[in-house]
Amino acid sequence: MADSSDIQDSLKHQYRSMKLEDLKALMDDSNISKNQKKKINKQIKWLQNVQDRRERRKEKKKEKAFKRKIKTDDTPDNSSDTANHASKFKKARKEKITTNDNFEKHVHVAVDLSFDDYMTNLDLSKLRKQVSWCYKENRRSTHPVQYHICGLTERMKEGMDQSYVNWDVHFDDNIYKRFSKADMVYLTSDSPNVISEIKAGGVYVIGGLVDHNKHKGLTNKLAIENGLETGRLPLEEHIDMKTRKVLTVNHVFDIIVAYCELEDWKSALLRAIPSRKGAVALKDNDGDIS
Repeated sequence: MADSSDIQDSLKHQYRSMKLEDLKALMDDSNISKNQKKKINKQIKWLQNVQDRRERRKEKKKEKAFKRKIKTDDTPDNSSDTANHASKFKKARKEKITTNDNFEKHVHVAVDLSFDDYMTNLDLSKLRKQVSWCYKENRRSTHPVQYHICGLTERMKEGMDQSYVNWDVHFDDNIYKRFSKADMVYLTSDSPNVISEIKAGGVYVIGGLVDHNKHKGLTNKLAIENGLETGRLPLEEHIDMKTRKVLTVNHVFDIIVAYCELEDWKSALLRAIPSRKGAVALKDNDGDIS
């Protein structure tokens, strides 16, 4: 007589090719384990429902064919009508933001990508994400700015999602070739000049540098050496931050976009700065929130 373990091994997966009658007979065999019987019982139920599944598939085919016939009968033989019907379900295409017209009527924000030599590969990877985030936020905004990516290097391009070539942004040469110095304000936390408002026609330059404060003062120094006006966002005048006041490229970009929409620094700062930084509005001399 065969050992029960031998029976289990011989049955392994073979029951799937057995007939219903043979499977039912196995259920009465005392040499079959409970676990194996569960599997055999599941196969029995599957076989018993084969006809039902076939019928359901037939019904679904008939239903689809009937719906197609109704659609064909109700729709005139007119390709334009069909196109109009399909267009209702297409996602509305967003209006193009980027323009070279009326420069002085728009707020321009440029990210200066001339700092490759100061960054590790990891830093550069973070910068790519920040630049991408700026693009997404600008597309979502009700008051988008003219977004300029200046001096995109081969090293920067290497890790970019290749969809960037279709972004609705300005891909420009370095900032000094693209803009007039008179129009530019280089944003840096080291500047003594506080920006009171964002003006149309102005070009607000953000240094594309992720360095974890290893090169403190670098953007301010280079901007001054190149004869540019510098300025800092009015963080200290409107909010108190529990963490370091170092902001990423996308944080600065978000603040400018938020200000263009809200026209209020406090509201813009509180909306754009992540809650993890613990930003709270300052109180004025009367104890009210400024």
